[in-house]
Amino acid sequence: MKVRIVLSSDAIRHSPAARTRCSSRADFGGTGSSGSSEGKGNTGVNSPSPNPGSRRVWSALAAFAITASLGGAYLYKKHNDNELGEAQIINDSTIEKKKEVKNTSIPPTAESLPNHVQYLLVGGGTASFAAMRAIRSARPEAQVLMIGEEAALPYMRPPLSKELWREKDLSARFEHPDDISFRQWNGRRRSLLYEPNAFYTSADKLREGNAGAGIARGWKVLNIDPSAHTAVLSNIDTEESHVLTYDKCLIATGVRARRVPALRTAAAAGRSLTLRSVHDTARLAAAVDDPAVKDVAVVGGGFLASELSAALADRLGPSGKRVMQVFRERAPLEGVLPHYLADEAARRLEEAGVTLVASEEVVDSSVDESGRVSLRLSSGATLVANVVAECTGSEPATELAVASGLEIHPELGGILVDAELRARSDLFAAGDVACFYDVALGRRRVEHHDHAVVSGRLAGENMAGVKRPQHYTHQSMFWSDLGPQLGYEAIGIIDSKLHTVGVFSADAVKEQSTEARVLGAADGEEGAKAEGAETEGAKAEGAKAESAPKRYERGVVFYMREKRVVGVLLWNLFNRLHVARQVLAQGEFDDLFEVAKLFSLNDEE
Repeated sequence: MKVRIVLSSDAIRHSPAARTRCSSRADFGGTGSSGSSEGKGNTGVNSPSPNPGSRRVWSALAAFAITASLGGAYLYKKHNDNELGEAQIINDSTIEKKKEVKNTSIPPTAESLPNHVQYLLVGGGTASFAAMRAIRSARPEAQVLMIGEEAALPYMRPPLSKELWREKDLSARFEHPDDISFRQWNGRRRSLLYEPNAFYTSADKLREGNAGAGIARGWKVLNIDPSAHTAVLSNIDTEESHVLTYDKCLIATGVRARRVPALRTAAAAGRSLTLRSVHDTARLAAAVDDPAVKDVAVVGGGFLASELSAALADRLGPSGKRVMQVFRERAPLEGVLPHYLADEAARRLEEAGVTLVASEEVVDSSVDESGRVSLRLSSGATLVANVVAECTGSEPATELAVASGLEIHPELGGILVDAELRARSDLFAAGDVACFYDVALGRRRVEHHDHAVVSGRLAGENMAGVKRPQHYTHQSMFWSDLGPQLGYEAIGIIDSKLHTVGVFSADAVKEQSTEARVLGAADGEEGAKAEGAETEGAKAEGAKAESAPKRYERGVVFYMREKRVVGVLLWNLFNRLHVARQVLAQGEFDDLFEVAKLFSLNDEE
């Protein structure tokens, strides 16, 4: 097996390791919207590929194992798949506001809510649902009440930026959010919901003392008194309040979209939208599908923005509509990827039909009488679009925690919890809002679907108390796809500010900068060949290749904190996360090139 390792220009000039591996430090620029508090972004989502084949087998199995406690396999996962100037002007039509889904609270009044529950779960998302499953599994006789602000039942969020955009009449289908389904990579349809309405026990039944798991939709928790074990609820529609007591409580309030101050005017006019919920998706779908809309701007350079840009280009491109992605970095995903992979991501997005507007920030906006949004950029240029999607990261929803006197991490945000995910006696936090202690990697707050599932489940198990309290040691993974030909998975801390070491298969790199080392005959592979900084000829060849565009199809990137591997990214490599977990567990190695052999870089799937 012949392996080529690509180096950044800095590594070639300065690193003594340049002869043996790809080592890069990306520019320490700002990060865009990304997937966790360490690398800011969304939990990625995949789109169907034309030929999932064996590449997807492990991913489907791993997803099944991770979400088995959620009552079903999460099979939709892996491999589903102009110059700066004014966009086309619309003079005779504007975006017609669609009728939004009415957020009617269920139950409508506090009379149906119980006065006491054994387990109170604040939040209607993945972490809360996973905790409910764990509690009910350990204690079938338990009473569990989930409190969710949304009208929809608990659902999976990753498809909101990917698979759902392949569905026709998307905005109309959101009039009945409990019936939304999408097509998975294997061609089968599945509901967006984890469970149908019939799965849940009504609030009336819980009030009567029956066992089961219920959910109050359109309700929020205003305050928790950890000492008295009480919670104050409020109806979002009517503001009717209700006080109940609990034995144990979980806070899993998640995150909210971070808004761009310069887009306040456009947001007030309903022209700048976010994407965090089914309600957000319905509004955005109604806007971009309007025949009068010709230009859509996605603001942000992280996971969510890049995934949404690719999905919208695929949806809108055939009808002649333009999708523009505006970000402050030099390339999309530069906050999490080494610069050479960020460049590759940029090429993939452009090939998908996305117009990239790089190294720009929106500093002001205005909306004219026809509904066009003018975005004034940091360079002084003006970009005009009919609809804007804000995907610039997120903020932990900690209002309840603050009102309840809980401690918030000053830098990472989120509710401070111990390794058992406990904030106070009988009070836990899980998912995106929890700032937990990782024995291997230190204090962290993570925003990934996998983390929400596993942390929610662990919190539920610890709340149930059937066995000894468990520490949270799981290294969460995330995945993302940019079109049918590029997918990547990662675990640990993925941050381009860290030192990175990348190793790529020789047949998966075109026009690489230097050929530094290959596996030798002793390994039963091709004979060794070494070129690099040893000779003037090699230097010249490397310099020549450095100026040529390069494509990276398959490889592994190690993220380093001093001498320890703290993150692993698999670029178009699948069925190998179990190896990455072992690498993270050991942490330190003498030769990462040898470690890369464990990933079988030459075996394409």
